[in-house]
Amino acid sequence: MDALVQMKRTGNLLNEMWDLTQQLGQSMDRDDQVSTQMLIAMREEPLAKLQAADQAIREQLEALPDREIAAQLAAMLNGGPAADPAQQSQRLLCEQVASNKRRLKQVMELDRVLNQRMGREKSVYQ
Repeated sequence: MDALVQMKRTGNLLNEMWDLTQQLGQSMDRDDQVSTQMLIAMREEPLAKLQAADQAIREQLEALPDREIAAQLAAMLNGGPAADPAQQSQRLLCEQVASNKRRLKQVMELDRVLNQRMGREKSVYQ
């Protein structure tokens, strides 16, 4: 299932973003301007890959000839239950989607905190 492969790639990229974001926080704690700038730049690559993976999933959904199957896949990708729980690939997809959502939430929360620390009153989260 291509969607499962894309979601696993997305999970790996989100883990990379988590790691880089944690390192960014550590560099800010040390007041290490060079490392901070480097880590901000390093986050661009996984972000671009995340966007590419999202686009690949959208294209896969659009390319499915059976609209019912496309709707079921879209529902699972949006966090819904497996359309056929007896199918292991669907269960694995749903588990990976849930894991990705949890990691994304963690990354976004840490990013929000760091952005507010870095930008103070100019934070994009204000």
